[in-house]
Amino acid sequence: MKRLFASLFILSSLVIGPGCGDDDKKDPVVDPPPTPTPETVDVAQDITADTTWKTGNTYVLKKYIFVNSGTLNIEAGATIKGEQGSALIITRNARINAVGTAEKPIVFTSSKAVGQREAGNWGGVVLLGRAKLNVSGGETTIEGFFATSGNDQTKYGGTDDAHNCGTLKYARIEFAGFELAPNNELNGLTTGGCGSATDIDYVQVHKGLDDGIEMFGGTAPLKHIVITQADDDGLDYDLGYSGKVQFLIVQQSPRVGDRAIEASSHKTTPTQEPISIPEIWNASFIGSNADPGGNPSQEGLVFNTGAGIKLRNAVVAHFKDQAVDVDGTASAALFNEPGDSRLSIRNTFFWDNANMNDTIPFAPNPKVEGGVTVDPDVSRFNEAEKILVAANGVKLQDPLLTAATNLTAPNFSPAAGSPLLNPDNAATPGAGFDTSARFVGAVGPTNWLAGWTSFPEN
Repeated sequence: MKRLFASLFILSSLVIGPGCGDDDKKDPVVDPPPTPTPETVDVAQDITADTTWKTGNTYVLKKYIFVNSGTLNIEAGATIKGEQGSALIITRNARINAVGTAEKPIVFTSSKAVGQREAGNWGGVVLLGRAKLNVSGGETTIEGFFATSGNDQTKYGGTDDAHNCGTLKYARIEFAGFELAPNNELNGLTTGGCGSATDIDYVQVHKGLDDGIEMFGGTAPLKHIVITQADDDGLDYDLGYSGKVQFLIVQQSPRVGDRAIEASSHKTTPTQEPISIPEIWNASFIGSNADPGGNPSQEGLVFNTGAGIKLRNAVVAHFKDQAVDVDGTASAALFNEPGDSRLSIRNTFFWDNANMNDTIPFAPNPKVEGGVTVDPDVSRFNEAEKILVAANGVKLQDPLLTAATNLTAPNFSPAAGSPLLNPDNAATPGAGFDTSARFVGAVGPTNWLAGWTSFPEN
């Protein structure tokens, strides 16, 4: 009987025991959602409602694509390819929200295969807004389109200097630009009348057929901008552009390229308000003079038709021709204003321009070539004399940049021992800027180009 009871007890323990705790319970296995298969999507119709272009997908522009209303959202890691004769235009009734990351930039590029791409393969990106211009009537048609196109799609300008064209962040624009006719072109990035609420930050424009970026009026800020190997000018602004710019790089090629900055205001009435006077802090303008046979027509900074600038903490180096040209009496008058003049260059390093290191080379007034007057500038403005004033903090000294003229793997950071990193050589940026940037040039101790920029040949 005792043996029977013991056997029953053991049996009951075996039956009941495993159910007494939760230690052996297993969580159900949940498979992760499948990774979406990347898609290639042809874009052949204008956009009239909120639209999202997805991460990992490729969108092929088949023609001029106008975003007429709503917001075009572009996710990090999306690729947009433009066919010949295409461009992406955000009209002033719409907005773009293109936000990439350093790890997953948004790439706007040519539809041609790698190795066959070149400047001018497609038209680029155009942002149009409602900020002020200095044109009659306050609005006009953006360059790159026929003026007779006749509708609001290509118009820009207005009265709202705080207008928001949208956000373009961590994005590359490659092999773009288009010439409709002389002086009527699309650029890598074209803005017309974009206001101060617009956010253009961490953007590279590489190998554009015309200018890298052209700003027609407005007040849109630019931050962390890289313009490399443009066919014409790096940054071109006119029609009253007066935005805030910080951390700007322009690198020109020995084969193509004109001016690092071409600044204009109004061709016929240079005193017409608003006047083009952006404020630019922490910039590096790099020409091709260090490369044997550099482009002989390359100039550094050119100001004409009443345009000005407030340039601080910059580098202007390696241009084959003049470093600075203040062209015409209207722009010269801005420089000659007392106090904080509307054309001023301070805390800036000039080096190796026109093979000169002991002065700032400038254009003769007037400029004569082969006995022919090619520039009748009568301002008689001596740029070197005006800029090389002790109070301006301007230096003729090697900036010791790491590899700024390298076209395929440039490094715009200061090398060890560079005077650019000495805060005594820099001014403190003002309100609306990163005030911690107490260094000269676009790049300080941290290389903000890492990870998202690229410099392909084709």
